[in-house]
Amino acid sequence: MDILPPIATLCLGLLFGYIGQRARMCFIGGIRDYLLVRDTYLIKGLFTFLIFAFLGFYIFHFISPAIKTFPWFLNGSPVFLKKWATMGINSNPSPILPVPGDPITWSPKVWAHIILAMIGGFGLGFGSTMAGGCPFRQHVMAAEGSKSAIVYLVGLYLGAIVFHKFIGPFIKAILG
Repeated sequence: MDILPPIATLCLGLLFGYIGQRARMCFIGGIRDYLLVRDTYLIKGLFTFLIFAFLGFYIFHFISPAIKTFPWFLNGSPVFLKKWATMGINSNPSPILPVPGDPITWSPKVWAHIILAMIGGFGLGFGSTMAGGCPFRQHVMAAEGSKSAIVYLVGLYLGAIVFHKFIGPFIKAILG
């Protein structure tokens, strides 16, 4: 087993944690502060993070041959996106983008995935706003010793386990 990926992951995690702690980085907090008091400090950090993430993925895609061997770089298009996008679009030669003038006919399965993703996103966003920060910020606050952040993270992980073990298979059985 190659030891470099776990060490690199640990170092990057510590670096992002340090930056997040020093800069008070929080995605939900940045959006909340901008909408409520027009404070752009945190949202500038969010956009900077997104730009560096996109540039990093773009650069690593072209400079690392190992990344191109991952399953999601098959034929230059992400496999999970192809699978998701083609499972419900009918009579469309393009698996991802609709042809102009061609009606998009998505199956109920695709609509169910879209609706469930929207419900999950709303729930996470609302819960994070009520808790005072996104999961990233809660991890940083837990490392600083915040008891409420630890309770938040325990609930987050228990909720993920319950959904993965019980609710997820139930939804899969319903959707077929």
